[in-house]
Amino acid sequence: MLEIKTIREKRLEKKWSQTYLAQLSGVPQPTISQIENGTRQYPTFENMKKIA
Repeated sequence: MLEIKTIREKRLEKKWSQTYLAQLSGVPQPTISQIENGTRQYPTFENMKKIA
């Protein structure tokens, strides 16, 4: 879960909303929310690559 925590921390450091990250990455905002809060336990490699 360290990677998920890092995604949220980095997003907040940049003062980006989940919506803005979704626009930049092409990953839907609800998916980003689920990844960050742990309800999507196994995010796809493709989504993680887009977010990174």
